[in-house]
Amino acid sequence: MFGEHASFIIPSYIISFAAITGMTVFVITQYKARKSELKRLEEAGIKRRSRND
Repeated sequence: MFGEHASFIIPSYIISFAAITGMTVFVITQYKARKSELKRLEEAGIKRRSRND
């Protein structure tokens, strides 16, 4: 139905999709964690040096 190489191509697509989805979820969770950590540190009085205040 899918051709003679389908047994290789379909799992490759599934693995690629899983890897990209996993990396995306990882990046989003790390972004949220760093964002909340920065907020917590700023509330504690620690300021970022890169800001021009």
